[in-house]
Amino acid sequence: MYVVIIVMVIIAGVGTLMVGTSRQNITGNPNYDKRTKKNMVGLTVIYAVSVIVISVLVAMILD
Repeated sequence: MYVVIIVMVIIAGVGTLMVGTSRQNITGNPNYDKRTKKNMVGLTVIYAVSVIVISVLVAMILD
């Protein structure tokens, strides 16, 4: 069950980065990259922290 959650968080993080950095988004609005860089960094940090917390919880439960 925890593996499924971790995989879903990783997929969500990769999907967020793919959408945020897609050429279509950047060329559609030239200011897109400037405005969302801070948001993308924040979301990436949230996903990374989620993976770490879930990994620690799984390690504690399995130990």
